[in-house]
Amino acid sequence: MKISKKKKKESRHWLDDPANVKKLIRGLYWLCGLVIGIDIIFSLFWHKHAIFKEDVSLHTLETLPMFYGIYGFLAFVGLVYVSKLMRSWKGSNILMREEDYWNK
Repeated sequence: MKISKKKKKESRHWLDDPANVKKLIRGLYWLCGLVIGIDIIFSLFWHKHAIFKEDVSLHTLETLPMFYGIYGFLAFVGLVYVSKLMRSWKGSNILMREEDYWNK
């Protein structure tokens, strides 16, 4: 049985072209900027949860522009660092096991 050395030509997809990848990344940056701009404008003129408490003054932390985005990002970073601490503490493994743990 002889193996053919001819490789099948794979069709090129639109993400194989580096120019298309740059366009996609640039588009995502513009989309993020648009969402941040809308959030800032919306936060300055309307409170997101004003419907729940009409008579309460809105001078809390929640009224700051981009509060929920910053809060979510900081919570995510905190979770990553807590998980790293849970993995190993001062050189000793807490939740991490050796590579061949299940082979023993």
